[in-house]
Amino acid sequence: MTHVSKKWIEPEVWKYITDSLTYLVKDLDNAPDTQKFLNSILSDTERLMIAKRIVLAFLLKHDVGTEKICDLLKLTPATVFRQKLWIQTHQEGFDVIFAKMERKTKRDAVKEIFYKLLQYTVSASSGNVSAITKKR
Repeated sequence: MTHVSKKWIEPEVWKYITDSLTYLVKDLDNAPDTQKFLNSILSDTERLMIAKRIVLAFLLKHDVGTEKICDLLKLTPATVFRQKLWIQTHQEGFDVIFAKMERKTKRDAVKEIFYKLLQYTVSASSGNVSAITKKR
């Protein structure tokens, strides 16, 4: 587990530095910059821990069983249970990520349909109509 100092900082300092982190993360608007930032600020272990937590939450949301999650992410059942409790008490943040993931999935699906339609249109305009269309 990541080491955290046992020395407490003042609440106003805590708020300032955590708000600063939120602001910085919010303004990362492309994958390469985000990757550079995460690689600079987090260790490999920390990045993996966060990624596993997100994937674990996503799998639990989609009713994947504990045994399958343990096998896939190399976690113990106790870790899955602990994270499940954490996720249940911090659901609003995970919902934000899930909504973003679902929008991306839908956007990718629409993009794929658009490109297939475009490909068909170009093909059809040159007289190459697919066998499926000819049957109709």
